[in-house]
Amino acid sequence: MDKQARLPPALAALHNFIWKHDPDDIAAFDDVEDPQPGAHVEGPATAEGQLAEGLPGVAERWQANDRWDRIAQEMWTQYQAELSQHNIEG
Repeated sequence: MDKQARLPPALAALHNFIWKHDPDDIAAFDDVEDPQPGAHVEGPATAEGQLAEGLPGVAERWQANDRWDRIAQEMWTQYQAELSQHNIEG
C-alpha cells in the first residue's frame, strides 16, 4: 500500500515536468500507431466502449448502479479479508 499511495503524486509530478519542459509533447499524437487497426466499426453505438447519443435512460442508470454496487461489495469483501488476514478488527 505504501507504493500505491506514492503513485498519484509521482504521476502528477511527471505530468508537470513534461508540461513545463515540453508542453507540446502532451498533445502530439500524430505519430501514434493504432493498437487495433481496423477495429473501428461505423454505425450505431451499441458495442461496449462506444459513446451513445443523448443522456442515459433509466435502464442504463440501473445497470451502472448495479455494477457500482457489485464493485463496492467486492472491494468491501477484499478489505475484510485483508483485515482478518492481519488479525485486525474492522
